[in-house]
Amino acid sequence: MMMQRFWFVLFIALLVSYEIGFNSLFIILLFLPLTVTERDMERIRCANRHQWLTNTLILLLIVGMGIISTLIFQANEPLHAWAQKQPFYFDANAFMASIPYNDGSFFWFREPTVHDPLYDVYVIGFIAVYLVYAVYAYITVNRQTLVRLLFVNWFVHGMIALPFYLFFNVHEVWSIMGHNWGHVPYSVKNCFPSLHTSVAFSCLLLALRENRRFATLWSIYSVLIIFTTLYLRIHWVLDVLGGLVLGWALYLVAERLAPFIIARLEAREMLRASRAVTRAIPIHGESKAIQRINR
Repeated sequence: MMMQRFWFVLFIALLVSYEIGFNSLFIILLFLPLTVTERDMERIRCANRHQWLTNTLILLLIVGMGIISTLIFQANEPLHAWAQKQPFYFDANAFMASIPYNDGSFFWFREPTVHDPLYDVYVIGFIAVYLVYAVYAYITVNRQTLVRLLFVNWFVHGMIALPFYLFFNVHEVWSIMGHNWGHVPYSVKNCFPSLHTSVAFSCLLLALRENRRFATLWSIYSVLIIFTTLYLRIHWVLDVLGGLVLGWALYLVAERLAPFIIARLEAREMLRASRAVTRAIPIHGESKAIQRINR
């Protein structure tokens, strides 16, 4: 059973690496064992087959949502081409540029390049911040976090932000302010709200529920992702503020709805386990047990 779990986790890790890059995934996963506590190990030892199966389905759903959202993101140019033909397409670039310090220039301590280590944090952080977290929650059999990650992954954030992305034209800071440093995104029109910020912030709030070592590691990682959006001249300050509000709102949704989903999953597992026990008891053995009770 343990070998089956190992190969499955390896398979999921490869899927995640397809999204964020194998080297980056390896570096992140290298730190995660340092955050596993004795409480996590006890939970792993006590997990039964039904719990692993349910958690596996949840993890596959999270990974699948990540892949779907990536495909949608790559198709956003055709979506914008359609949105520009609509009468309610709003160009907010002049408004964004007119607000003092809205460009985040107070974080521009040097000229960035595509070889900047913080650029790697920005590129992989979008997906890794919740996909790697999901793999970690799966390995440590932390269903409380695993279910909550269903509500704070990029797919959910993207669906909520899609109307803003389509009908509010907000270009990236570097393209408006004339700081072309080599960044080549899918589109320069994905700005308000900042999904890098919203996903990272909601994951940060979730991480604060974990043990202190994991909370510290993941909080640093999440804050770095948010910082890079301003440092790299990509998002406006208002984009980041909008992302913080969205991330906080979805975290509250996760906190409210997750307990109901977890309770239903546990009820189904208990029913499945009881049926398995019933099928395992031979009929003649059951009748003998009943006779002994009657005596």
